Amino acid sequence: MTEIQFLASSKPFSIPREMEVNDGFFLERGVGFFVNDLDPYWIEIMQPFFTMPYLYEAAGLGNKNFWTYLEHFMEVGEVIELYHIPVQNWYQYSIRKMMDHPQPILNIGSRTYENEYGTFKLKEKNWVEELSHRTLVTEYGITTISRY
Repeated sequence: MTEIQFLASSKPFSIPREMEVNDGFFLERGVGFFVNDLDPYWIEIMQPFFTMPYLYEAAGLGNKNFWTYLEHFMEVGEVIELYHIPVQNWYQYSIRKMMDHPQPILNIGSRTYENEYGTFKLKEKNWVEELSHRTLVTEYGITTISRY
């Protein structure tokens, strides 16, 4: 089986109307992301690891278009959690790795990124570009994104 990405949200997640024109994809140079309802099989496995109540399967998390989406459509007070399993058949191994590593936290509103090494301020004008060069969606920990 292939990889799977998860997105958990503090509220029901939906693609904005502006993006529905492209069938739920936000496309630029052929790169996009989408969010679908998660299969009950995966909900049972993954729900204990997320703190947010709404859990989805996603693709394209972490690419520049995803961050652009967050910049324009994520609401104040909203929290999103991201996680990636590279091989679905070996999900137990990935979950063990996740439990052994801290979670990076990104606050879009204050443009800060926090991990086990400290808190870092992102540049105000090009924070999306800065994030596009980081690997934030991994099998090592759940990435928490908030806007406050």
